[in-house]
Amino acid sequence: MERSSRFARFGARAAALLEEWQQQTHRQLTSVTWLDTGGSGALLASVFVRDSDPKNTKRRMIIKLCSPDGDSSMEPGRLVSARRSTPEGDVTFPREHLVEQLYDPMPVDGSWLMFQGFAGNDETMVTLSTTLRQRRLPQVAGEIARSLLAGWNPDEHTEGEMTAAEFVAEVLDRRLEPGGPLPVWVRDTLGLGLDTPWLALGRPGSAPLPNPVHLAASCALAGGVVSYPVRGRAHGDLHPGNIMVPKEPGADTRRYVLIDLSRFDKGALLARDPVHLLLCLVADFLPHLSQDARAELLGLLVGRDTPGLLIPQGLQWTVDQMRNAPEDWLSARTISGEWQAQWLLSMQACALMFTARARYGEQDRWWFFRLAAEAAGAYLRSVDAYEPGEAVFVPGPRTAEPQVVHAVVVTPKVPAQMAPPERPEAEPEVEPAPGSVRVPDPTPVRESPAVSPEAADGSHPDPETAAETPPDTLPALLIGLRYTFGHRLEALREQEAGSVGAESLGSLREQADEVRTYVSMLLGAAGDAVGEEDRSRVHEVRRHLARVARAANDPGFSPEKPFYQRDLAHRALVAALDTLLGSAREAALGLPAGQATDPIRPEGARAPSG
Repeated sequence: MERSSRFARFGARAAALLEEWQQQTHRQLTSVTWLDTGGSGALLASVFVRDSDPKNTKRRMIIKLCSPDGDSSMEPGRLVSARRSTPEGDVTFPREHLVEQLYDPMPVDGSWLMFQGFAGNDETMVTLSTTLRQRRLPQVAGEIARSLLAGWNPDEHTEGEMTAAEFVAEVLDRRLEPGGPLPVWVRDTLGLGLDTPWLALGRPGSAPLPNPVHLAASCALAGGVVSYPVRGRAHGDLHPGNIMVPKEPGADTRRYVLIDLSRFDKGALLARDPVHLLLCLVADFLPHLSQDARAELLGLLVGRDTPGLLIPQGLQWTVDQMRNAPEDWLSARTISGEWQAQWLLSMQACALMFTARARYGEQDRWWFFRLAAEAAGAYLRSVDAYEPGEAVFVPGPRTAEPQVVHAVVVTPKVPAQMAPPERPEAEPEVEPAPGSVRVPDPTPVRESPAVSPEAADGSHPDPETAAETPPDTLPALLIGLRYTFGHRLEALREQEAGSVGAESLGSLREQADEVRTYVSMLLGAAGDAVGEEDRSRVHEVRRHLARVARAANDPGFSPEKPFYQRDLAHRALVAALDTLLGSAREAALGLPAGQATDPIRPEGARAPSG
């Protein structure tokens, strides 16, 4: 086997360049291990390099193919700048915590291949993304937040006062430009403009909050003054995929290395990095939290007194460790009050960054938007400037669906007595998308295998062998989603990105479309027995089923696509399924008890088992 084939994940061009590089420099690369990057666009491989230089015969090295975005072209130079920028001439932090450039980078298709190493050359170093379920996470995260300030920035500075709105806008950078993902999502999904000043989120009559994307001169935050914006050296894109830590759970928590310095800035606002890392860790927990736990988490993050009984202990400890990390650094300064305000403003800006990221589900993006608004409100209260005006009620993501891609739709068989109801909303036209994932002629799909209720003995039928007759009540249908789509979600979580076959994706797509149609029919048959609020929840399930179908048809799954695109498509599908299951559970719990015990069903249809 040719050596270049081991680097095929980088792409043919990069793999060929690495083969040529080995031949021309008389270096040999062995023991290739691919590293988790936490969803960033970069690709990382850990290798041993045997060098012809007798001073450096063999060592562990990271080969990085930079993400093909606007910052990748700057990474080699910024890495050099980061290592040369030493706090008060002390090289300890750069030597211990920053990756170094071992060999000159190589350009490849508008990006860079970089050869990086770090102190110790420990072959067991992995990204923090792979250790998110370990008990040491809170301590590691707290130590990183502490040393970013105390170790890397003992010589912090400022460039003069600024308004709170200017602070948030600087952290967001270009993300509020018209046509960007954040303004488009706020406009199309929430039905808001950037100039709406006050919002009531989630429920009518809730406390007004400032619109977190309204940062114009007339906004509430424009009146707040940040007297000492703390600036210094910052990574600029700190997330678990950009932090290397020892693999062993019992390793020293002070050992870590920052990689990907493409956004390094020696004059950045210092509150951004720790807050962004904290929200990355929160995002990993979020899909597993109930709505009540999410509400408690909002309060915890913005400093409200909250019971916290529903928040996982590890997550609460992580939040506390990171929030308290700067205490020693702040004790030698007189900016503690200023720092707390800047922490909240950074929370607002960083939460909006997550709102703009399509790889998260709609409900998670909505939660981050609410967090941004809560942080803005908490800041205003902290400076006695909370003076709300008339608020616009925003219940959550709107029913409008983004443009869909080609999907194979299989019309389900339904009881003959049940006529299809009128659609409650206009459905978007289905047009093929360029490069969409296509499957061979689909195998016939059984009658609604996705939704089988509990058996009389309380057991749960296997979705692959379930009876062909579909449930004839909404509660049974919604509960059944948990078993069929739940097993698909678990299977996807165990699979490596890029390994999901086209046939499996096509089957999932058909299943989601089939169940979506059947939900509409059962909802129409239920008539007035389902109230408006419950009906809205069921429509939400239909929208998430459509989203699953689109996610399963993402062109990024194509084997011809780079690995990072397949990884992002994989993550988006997992998020879509996870959100669907949560939405189905909420809808099922909200339906009237009569729907579960004495359902409305067509004449002659069987009663549900169980």
